[in-house]
Amino acid sequence: MSGRTFVIAALLALACAALAAAATACSDDQQEQALPDRQAQQSEQTAITATEEQQTEAVVPAENAAAIEEEADQQDDRTVPISTGGGHACALLNSGVVKCWGNNDWGQANAPTGTFAAVSAGQWHTCGLRESGAVECWGNNRWGEASAPGGRFTRVNAGGEHSCALRASGAVECWGADHRGQTDAPDGTFLALSAGGAHTCGLREHGIVECWGDRLRGKIDAPDGTFVALSAGREHSCGLREDGSVECWGDNEHGQSDAPDGVFTAVSAGEFHSCALRASGVVECWGDNHRGQSSAPRGVFSAVSAGEFHSCGALENESVECWGGHDLGQANAPGGPFQAVSAGGEHSCGLRESGAVVLLGR
Repeated sequence: MSGRTFVIAALLALACAALAAAATACSDDQQEQALPDRQAQQSEQTAITATEEQQTEAVVPAENAAAIEEEADQQDDRTVPISTGGGHACALLNSGVVKCWGNNDWGQANAPTGTFAAVSAGQWHTCGLRESGAVECWGNNRWGEASAPGGRFTRVNAGGEHSCALRASGAVECWGADHRGQTDAPDGTFLALSAGGAHTCGLREHGIVECWGDRLRGKIDAPDGTFVALSAGREHSCGLREDGSVECWGDNEHGQSDAPDGVFTAVSAGEFHSCALRASGVVECWGDNHRGQSSAPRGVFSAVSAGEFHSCGALENESVECWGGHDLGQANAPGGPFQAVSAGGEHSCGLRESGAVVLLGR
């Protein structure tokens, strides 16, 4: 696979994993627990689908997105990492400043001042990695998911109601909700992490995937062999093999774990479906398709991201095309060139060449 395609795909897979996993916070048992008062009772099939009440929740106005656009216009050769959460999104400007917008019921979009090296948006909280290596989290802290430990880290990933970070030594440390063992990280060293709703997966130094947490539906039962990338969805997980094949495990009620044969360069696990990018640039999705989220359009793509009930891909000409559910505008991609795209639970985000971030949907 090409270096550029793999880097973009890997970054998107990890960012999406955090989002898709975070937006799908939780196993059947978790859904039975008391959530914030505003959340409506939902069925298992549509556990995180937006209700009319959710659409009226407090938000950070789009001025923050406009501020990103303005600052982007003032800087050249920028890279803007972006992370989408369960109704909010955050972007890291080249200056190191974090800008967040969207749902702010628990202060998850109120990024602290100062500069960061990385940011990760979870379900109702956000975590950032300071340039010093310190982790700082903000937003909902009901389970302690925003109470980051001290010390220096190299990566951080915010999940449903827990967070995990990678020490410089390669050791993983997690905090927050642990009723499924999702914060009981195993000993040893890792290269990458992907936090799900109530489970976490890590990529070992030799390419072995190891998962922990919620055992329901087999989503932590990673297959043997080596991988080069991984993505944790709501109740299933997927990995990309060194030979380009995709293998998924966990819940398969909708066929989301029945990965097709062939050579791929990236994979993204969503709510009840999965998408992958073939070496030819063709996107192929499988699993639930009741909203059209698995009906990928024709064309040559350079990246793909699976969300809740929609998917988005970046075309060769750097335009973005989305398909599936669009009731909240999450599939209505604007025109113009992008460098990367990430599909969240109820919204999507794209990165323009200028470094400006565009948010679609709620």
